[in-house]
Amino acid sequence: MNIEFFKSAELSINAKATIHATTGKLGFNRNAEKLLNLTDNKYVKIGRSSDYKDKSLFIIPLNNNDLHSFSILKSGAYYYANTARLFHHLGIDYKNIKVIYDITEINIDGQKMFKLEYREIERN
Repeated sequence: MNIEFFKSAELSINAKATIHATTGKLGFNRNAEKLLNLTDNKYVKIGRSSDYKDKSLFIIPLNNNDLHSFSILKSGAYYYANTARLFHHLGIDYKNIKVIYDITEINIDGQKMFKLEYREIERN
């Protein structure tokens, strides 16, 4: 009998992105940085499902800029994307509600991407 053991380090990755209240930037924590392989001079495509019922977003990291991508920038030790216009367009009230996205890797039609699952917390 072959037994495959689970790797707890892979299961406990807490990759998150949070919308900054004052700027609308989407900031990535260190685990998200590793999962998405974020570096300077990277870009991401951000999308949603056509029915947009659960407020989840989908992200694909890119090495090259295209018409539909957001630049990944670095401030101090953290990476972020300038997304204020996107969240304004989506009607997300990030100034009054703390919006966090939990990030998981998925595969849709053979395309590796990441799902950003929406959750919110009241700001203090």
